[in-house]
Amino acid sequence: MLQKTSGIVLHTVKYSETSLIVKIYTRSFGLQSYIISGVRNKKSRNKASLFQPLTIVDIEVSGNEKSALQRITEINLNQPYSHLPYDVIKSSIGMFINEMILHSFKEPHPDEDLFLFVKNSLLILDLSSGTCANFHLGFLIQLSRFLGFSPHGEFNSNSSVFDLQEGKFVNYIPHHPHYLTASLSEILYKLIMMTYEEMEHVKISKAERKLLLNALVQFFQLHISSFGMIKSVDILSEIVEG
Repeated sequence: MLQKTSGIVLHTVKYSETSLIVKIYTRSFGLQSYIISGVRNKKSRNKASLFQPLTIVDIEVSGNEKSALQRITEINLNQPYSHLPYDVIKSSIGMFINEMILHSFKEPHPDEDLFLFVKNSLLILDLSSGTCANFHLGFLIQLSRFLGFSPHGEFNSNSSVFDLQEGKFVNYIPHHPHYLTASLSEILYKLIMMTYEEMEHVKISKAERKLLLNALVQFFQLHISSFGMIKSVDILSEIVEG
């Protein structure tokens, strides 16, 4: 049985001399791993670019839905990027987003709204003409909403500390180390209330951005079991300027 869907390439592994196993977050089926044959031979060199991380593709797959690995019978580019693969800052943010998705999405559960959020976020990043310095922070905040543990409450004089473990703004210093200072909590709250475009105009120092990024990654680690370490955090913190 043949089925068609769009998807976002996340990861590839060599399967044989000419084949790959490709992990794709799909619109119709959620996170899936597929085999595609013949992609690594000389006649298929033009297809290699389709398997770069975050490439948005249209695929046709065949096989049993209950099988752990189905087969891609056809793959085409859905929507090309103009800047993301070639801009060092945007590509670094993209690499980080890709790694966060791989650690966050565990089950092959379809969620069209989540798929469209990720796809549209990538296209906004690609076409943005302003600064992208805060983009990844906004992405994590919005992604947490789809995953069911978004920050709640509001920042004010009576609740000026964000408790990462509880996921809310509180009026006390928690008895654990997983919380944000009042100044970082205020920045977080501002970002929560903003769109990607509005975030471009928020001035955050490089030191504050690094602390907030590490805190948001920790937020995911606290709320997603077996989340693991994110290797691209340090690279991203060095590349993205204030």
